[in-house]
Amino acid sequence: MTEARVLLTTVCRPFGEAGEGDSVGAELFHAQVTREQGIFSYRQVIRCWGLDYIAENIQAPAVVLHYPSEREFVRELKNHRYEYVGINFVVATFHKLKGMTQLIRSHAPGAKIILGGYGTVLSDAELMPYADLICREEGIGFMRSLLGEDTERPIAHPYVPVESPRVYSYPLKTKVAHITGGLGCPNGCDFCCTSHFFNRRYIPFVRSGQELHKIVLDMERQAEEAGDDLSGFILIDEDFFLQEKRAREFLQCVRERGKPLSIMGFGSVRGLSKFTADEIAEMGFDIIWTAFEGTESSFGKLKGKSFPQLYSSLKSRGVALLSSMIIGFPYQDRAKVMEEFRIFTELSPALWQILIYFAFPGTPLHRRMLENNRFLPEYQNNPDYRTFDGFSMHFAHPNFSASELKDLQRDLYRKSFQILGPSLVQVIRVWFEGYRNLRNSSNPILFGRAQRMKEYVRDAVPALYPAMLFGPNKARRSEAKILLDEVTQDTGDLSMKERLLCLGSIGLSFWTWLTTRLNIRQQPRLVRIQYPATGPGGTQNMPTESKKSYHVNMVSVGPSSPACSSSAEAACKK
Repeated sequence: MTEARVLLTTVCRPFGEAGEGDSVGAELFHAQVTREQGIFSYRQVIRCWGLDYIAENIQAPAVVLHYPSEREFVRELKNHRYEYVGINFVVATFHKLKGMTQLIRSHAPGAKIILGGYGTVLSDAELMPYADLICREEGIGFMRSLLGEDTERPIAHPYVPVESPRVYSYPLKTKVAHITGGLGCPNGCDFCCTSHFFNRRYIPFVRSGQELHKIVLDMERQAEEAGDDLSGFILIDEDFFLQEKRAREFLQCVRERGKPLSIMGFGSVRGLSKFTADEIAEMGFDIIWTAFEGTESSFGKLKGKSFPQLYSSLKSRGVALLSSMIIGFPYQDRAKVMEEFRIFTELSPALWQILIYFAFPGTPLHRRMLENNRFLPEYQNNPDYRTFDGFSMHFAHPNFSASELKDLQRDLYRKSFQILGPSLVQVIRVWFEGYRNLRNSSNPILFGRAQRMKEYVRDAVPALYPAMLFGPNKARRSEAKILLDEVTQDTGDLSMKERLLCLGSIGLSFWTWLTTRLNIRQQPRLVRIQYPATGPGGTQNMPTESKKSYHVNMVSVGPSSPACSSSAEAACKK
């Protein structure tokens, strides 16, 4: 086994430079979900958790950098000797990768450069000038093999918590932890990079429900030892509920323990339809990202319960839905898009994403566009990949020009904000309904869930005040006021402390508006984590510099939808 030292890093900040795609950056909610919601936008820096998984699961000493500046990256190269430097990137950040490899050649000429992430769907001809090695597979196995380590050793799940999403720049003290259930997706939608990167194979990181529940318990223990207020988990698995046996085993473990959990996860209509709303609530899911796509998209993952039935039942149990719609399918013209948008908004998802149907390299859609010579002239030879992010059209459409579709996408985000209001109000509404529907449940887990939902809503009351004053229109401002009245009538009048917090939220909303307008403190800050080598038994300790090396963005709030474009989260899945 080699004694090599390994540096694993994301691409460098800053993001949002001239020419970059609309969603390129370290955030997902603000960039792709709550965009056009102004001060009400959720903010959260997304960690590239795939790098932490790799570092945790190799025995060689490793350092992980999340979003360094070029100066911080160069300092790391100068101050430490690395045999390997791995960079995670997506197609839309290929331009950043090029500059970083030049820095490595200049300041660490002895290091071998490894390229990984969904950006590696680009050809060898494009990538090899910048790489010594390319990882186009699951990253833990690749690195173990490269370093001469045991590739069959069980996967360890690192406890590296991140801050909860922020609203109005408010610094929540709670943390959330990532758990990876598996990589890849068998659904095989023709535009989906995640599915086709792994050739429609599902690669499990957790094979049983008992194992998943044990990981939850282990992370709760580590959080308690670290003094972290762990509020919940993000379960990374493109379609968790498709693995029905594992999910039911997990449900049984939760029932035996008798303690409600808080989980954000991902599921298709087909997967979710295998379970009742009560079962999904018992597992602990508070937010589920699911796909709406389009009424005639005909993807197999959309078969199951009707959208109204599924959405209504889940919301009644306090499960907030983050739903994704796609525009630019060949069958769509403007009238069809607007009809589907009406259906979409009538479902009242708490959060929403609207992407353009675009041909990501490595997908069947991309191959068809190449074979049929459908790409627009500017994308045929030596294309600028910075807009390969789900917010631009790259090939000819029978009913839209590229600019028309981009303008329509922006308009739909604005219209959805006008129709549905701030997502933060919608989420509070769903959790409040969950509390009211479950508070008399004879099921102890659902009863406990109701009490937790009540606490969520009560803690979130200050967020309603800016919505009452600055919501997008009179109707949405009135809805926020009605919700506040219902909450206080049902759970009691506001205390003096709560009233002061409500007033403070108005000041914070103004501060958020000002910092956004002036572009102050909008970039992520460096997070550096050092992982020690494991001992002979393969046991991994907590990262040795996880406390002194954390530098987390103080104004910011993060996974790819089952639709899976080149989002920031997709960048981290390998």
